[in-house]
Amino acid sequence: MEETPAHDPVDWAERYREEHTPWDLGHAHGELRARLARGELAPPRDGARAYVPGCGRGHDALALARAGWRVTAVDLVDSLAGPLQAELEPLGGDFHAGDALAMGGGGSDLGGAFDLVWEHTFLCALAPELRPAWSAMVRRCLRPGGHFAALIFPLDKPLELGGPPWGYDLERLREWLGEGYELVEDAGVDPALEERAWGQAFALLRRAPGA
Repeated sequence: MEETPAHDPVDWAERYREEHTPWDLGHAHGELRARLARGELAPPRDGARAYVPGCGRGHDALALARAGWRVTAVDLVDSLAGPLQAELEPLGGDFHAGDALAMGGGGSDLGGAFDLVWEHTFLCALAPELRPAWSAMVRRCLRPGGHFAALIFPLDKPLELGGPPWGYDLERLREWLGEGYELVEDAGVDPALEERAWGQAFALLRRAPGA
């Protein structure tokens, strides 16, 4: 079994074995489903690729794949591979077991750069010292001109409460991403779509063509 990296104090595989996965909604997030139903976040062309790091059981990844994206999903827990790969493969997607923060180097292990990077409960699960590695991963994996979309959660959780999940907001997200990303949309999330203990927001950013 894939071991938890030394930089991550949480045994995520054990969490799944014990079914202690409160972040797992059991379905794709309601905000994502609503946007896909309205034709938003649609692939810009046939064969457009989406990357879902820290995908868990893959609910969001599958929703994107059903909307026409060629999805590559990654998670550290290799026991998730069988069920998710069986659903993704007929939709033209694939699953990789491993540390998402270490992937995307040179584009070789993930098949090249992506048109969309989807963020939902991966960033908030990472210890603060891993944010530079997360930022570097996004830059490696997202092509210039591509889009980064995030369900920011937990939006209003005080930092002193620690994590995971670690609280953050759009300002911190943009700081961690670094320069070269243009804000396309900053929107609230209707609590009726998904009830959670902390607030949520949706953000869409575009990587500048020259960045």
